[in-house]
Amino acid sequence: MSGKTLNFKRSQGGQAAVFVMLFMAILLVATLAIFKSGKLTSNKMELQNAADAAAYSMSVVEARDLNFAAYMNRAIVANEVAIGQLVGLASWAYHFRSFADYLDSYNQLFLSPVTLGASNAFVTPITSAWRTAGTTAQNIMKTIANIGTTVIHNINKIYGFAEFGYHTVSIIFAVGVLDDVIDQNGPPGTKISDFGIMSLIAHIATYGVLPNLPGDQFATAYQSSTRTPVDEVGGEDDGYARLAALIRDSRDPFTMGRGWELRPPGFPIDRTGDDAFDFTIIDVAIARVGVTIEFYFDISLERKGASELRIVLPNRGNATAANYNWSSADTTGLFLDIFLGFDVWGQLCDPIFGSGCTSRGTIIGGELDFGDSTVSLKGRFAGINFTIIPEMPFPTSAPFASGFAEAGKNSPNNLGTQHMLLASLGGDIETDHYGEAANNLLAWTSPGPGVPTPIGVAPSAQIYETLLGSRVNKSYSGLPYYVDTTGNESFLGVGAPNLLIGLVQDEPDYDSTTTYAEPSGRFGLTENLADQELAVLAKSELYFSRPTDSLAAHFHRGDGQAEYGSAFNPYWQARLIETDYADRLLALLVQQKEDFINTGQSFNLLFGSLLDLLP
Repeated sequence: MSGKTLNFKRSQGGQAAVFVMLFMAILLVATLAIFKSGKLTSNKMELQNAADAAAYSMSVVEARDLNFAAYMNRAIVANEVAIGQLVGLASWAYHFRSFADYLDSYNQLFLSPVTLGASNAFVTPITSAWRTAGTTAQNIMKTIANIGTTVIHNINKIYGFAEFGYHTVSIIFAVGVLDDVIDQNGPPGTKISDFGIMSLIAHIATYGVLPNLPGDQFATAYQSSTRTPVDEVGGEDDGYARLAALIRDSRDPFTMGRGWELRPPGFPIDRTGDDAFDFTIIDVAIARVGVTIEFYFDISLERKGASELRIVLPNRGNATAANYNWSSADTTGLFLDIFLGFDVWGQLCDPIFGSGCTSRGTIIGGELDFGDSTVSLKGRFAGINFTIIPEMPFPTSAPFASGFAEAGKNSPNNLGTQHMLLASLGGDIETDHYGEAANNLLAWTSPGPGVPTPIGVAPSAQIYETLLGSRVNKSYSGLPYYVDTTGNESFLGVGAPNLLIGLVQDEPDYDSTTTYAEPSGRFGLTENLADQELAVLAKSELYFSRPTDSLAAHFHRGDGQAEYGSAFNPYWQARLIETDYADRLLALLVQQKEDFINTGQSFNLLFGSLLDLLP
């Protein structure tokens, strides 16, 4: 062996560089992959934020639209009640003046014949002065009512057109806001997907802007010119039935039921129930026979009246919102209320064993009920009840004053008069309407001056409508336009009150944001996005929420009841909600264009194989 020494350290130099170079390549690829996945996630988050912001912003615009409609509808309700008040004041003025006519009538029919004309000396000056004062009040009130109802009715028309126009413009503005929010918050190239366009059209259609489309609408505008079949007026499908009901329920005490009662001291005389006259006629060991007599008598001077928003329908064809009109009636009369009942009763007793007497049994009895503009006579024999005279309309009051006023054009074929006549007979208008004014039967239906009849010559509420020109505003054309919710919900989350927004970013747009040179060949990294685009889905909701916490007591309902959403209370808000399976399934089918055919065939084969294994 020679004296040369091997240098092993020098022979190993540079071997680690190979491993470092290989590791650096792997590290570079891993770093690039992490960067690309981070960029993909960042883009996805930016796209999702844009979708959330767009959905929420559009729902906020719609919430403001419904709240604006609520303020307008509240103003319309308040103004309609004011119209009812003005019509009521005109009716009161006619009622005030008519007292002179009734006093003249009683003087001519009773006082003057009995006093041989002496009563004319003091009755005539009173009626003359009263008629002058009443005519002055009538003219003043009618003028005020004419001007007031005309102005208020036109203001309501403006309110109706304002909320209808705002409702329409809100959708256009909401679409504009949607586009601006997407441009300002989304990554480059962000656009609404095919599914987003479809859901947006469905939402706009169900929000009530596009009429005559299939399906239910969440909100809609009710047009006063829309014709409704007469048989459907006032029903669930009549859009004005709800507005009319709210107006009627919002009336103030003067409009809802004005009046007073005056009774002589000691009235009413009530000897019914425990206070009835009861005494025994026969009392022997084995039996008892007695009589029970009930008696009620009341006399009172009563003034009754109210204003009503009612529907005067044509004889045939269709009706519109113009068929709703305000009318008011007032009557004053001397009311009698008499009830007389008796029962002859008997009992069997047991003197031997001392078990007492049986309960009373009616042998014969009957009752006469005279009051509330009706009379009836009933009988009883051996425990069997039978009717001699059924309850039927009958004058139970002497009229002293009456008045009527109406806003609107003359009813076709005097249907308004016919309806009022039927009210006293239990017809189309119930007698509890108009503050029970129709219960004063003669003041309600008796003919007026110039109509020959033995009943009398004082004008009635009905005649004030037909003969004395009591219409205070012939230009009143019924209820105005208004916007309201329908209560219908969307199907599968597509349509109002929900809003689905689908956004996509095409892969070329995504790649255009890359500022570095991507590797190619074996080191190339591709995203393999579904349908060559990045897609997200966002969902928002319109919801109604009236504050109920202790810090918002001024918002609480006085009756403590829960309240459903409508366009009559401004408590609409917007919020983002989670998408459900149906939303994501529709988005995958339409937005991502996923192929579920092969998947379905695989399931069919699987289930088919399982079925073959069954015995």
